[in-house]
Amino acid sequence: MGRADEVPRGISTIQSPKMQWDSIDWVTTARGVARLQQKIFRDARTGNLSRMRKLQKLLVRSLSARLMAVKVVTEENPGRNTPGVDGFICRSNEQKVALAESLRVRNYRPSPVKVVMIPKPSGGKRRLGIPTVKDRAMQALLKYALEGEWEAKFEPHSFGFRPGRSAIDAVHHLHCTLMQHKGTREQPGWIVDADISKCFDMIDHNALLAKLGAFPFRGVIRSWLKSGAISKVGFERTERGTPQGGVISPLLANIALDGMERLFGIYTRTGRYTEPSRRLGLNKDVSLFRFADDFVVIAPTRRVIETHVMPKLSAFLPSAGLTFSESKTKIRHITEGFSFLGFRFQRFNRRSGAFKQLEMQPDRERIDRFLKRFKEFTRTQWNKDVKEFIRSMNLRIKGTCNYYRWSNTSRTFPYMGHRIFGILWRWAQSRHNYRRGKKWIKQRYWKVTPKSAWTFSWEGVDLINPYEYTVRWWKYTKVRIESSPLDKEDEQYWKARNNRRKQRNDLRPTEILGGHGNM
Repeated sequence: MGRADEVPRGISTIQSPKMQWDSIDWVTTARGVARLQQKIFRDARTGNLSRMRKLQKLLVRSLSARLMAVKVVTEENPGRNTPGVDGFICRSNEQKVALAESLRVRNYRPSPVKVVMIPKPSGGKRRLGIPTVKDRAMQALLKYALEGEWEAKFEPHSFGFRPGRSAIDAVHHLHCTLMQHKGTREQPGWIVDADISKCFDMIDHNALLAKLGAFPFRGVIRSWLKSGAISKVGFERTERGTPQGGVISPLLANIALDGMERLFGIYTRTGRYTEPSRRLGLNKDVSLFRFADDFVVIAPTRRVIETHVMPKLSAFLPSAGLTFSESKTKIRHITEGFSFLGFRFQRFNRRSGAFKQLEMQPDRERIDRFLKRFKEFTRTQWNKDVKEFIRSMNLRIKGTCNYYRWSNTSRTFPYMGHRIFGILWRWAQSRHNYRRGKKWIKQRYWKVTPKSAWTFSWEGVDLINPYEYTVRWWKYTKVRIESSPLDKEDEQYWKARNNRRKQRNDLRPTEILGGHGNM
């Protein structure tokens, strides 16, 4: 294994005199890549496959796409400083330019992935495969070409790892479906809370490659799937699965699972989407929502689930080399409640014949897990600078609150604030070896502000109160299910949506609560 500053074999260190990394116009470069993706999307939707294949080849060979792929891998991805089996990390501008110039499909051979085991949030460990920097850049390059084609094919309620979609869109579409026909006996109330056993590790290579069809660079993707892995036990052959850690792996997993929603008659013969309430036969009121390998199915009765939904899903998954996790797959009624993507859904019957309230709120187990990690973090900060300690805590609190605020947090955020106060009070006592009284600790670390009489503060830096992030969550504007940022006809819609999102992020939480929280 080489050092991080060494250049691996196949990457030239000679920089082109015509190209300087700092002088690249990234706005124009990104616009050129997006324009080619829009054309690929258009041809895939209209069925002009021959022109689409030519555009895919043009995109992969274009300098703009190669530069963008290197920029994403070396400057934007969280794992940009993690080396592969060659130990190489691309840091300098000269190395980035050389890497972009070396991205050629001809004579390209990927290296094995480096296997590391990372802890799961729920316990245990998960296998992560880390490709080399060059392999990651090549994957990002081919992802541009493949994404434009499959965005025109993906099912409407697939939300994971797709441009312009998020987990918040998935849970709000799910909540809206559960709210339909509220207060009536016909409302859908049975849920398949499903879990796929080791999805990324068990995907069948042949079935996945068959779905790719005549993609011009299918051989390159096959070489990635078969490149092998290097772990503590040595070299391992990869006969199944896609490595979790590859740039293109989430897209390949989406392709492998594409077709689940179509099992339940979502399209007419002319290709038009049909609402669940307008479908016929056993498909009536059956809805499926998927975020990568996590999905739930809603059905009107338990009998429909047992005789129609589960047999169809059980027949589909083996075609992709996958199976259900029997211990984690449950059939539940909405009154029992279920969790999806960290949110808890449950319907409460307040009174006989009265309005049936549907709650969508943060899952208490996820919040308690966050608070446990938060407490463990504070235990390592007894002798640290308090100002930097508060800034580190604010990043953790803000990230959690930003994810959960688009649900009913009227009870969750005050609970978080109460628990955080208790954790910090014990931290303050431990910092002074329990030799200081309560009054002294309060005067030293807490101050009175217009928002609260107990604000943890130090030298002008205040701790975030989770309650400040409460918003009018029901005003969240869901994404259009059959719209894509790669569709040029919807360009104005996505421009307006992104502007509203930017405006929302620029506002303080209290201003969002004041009525500017529309997405």
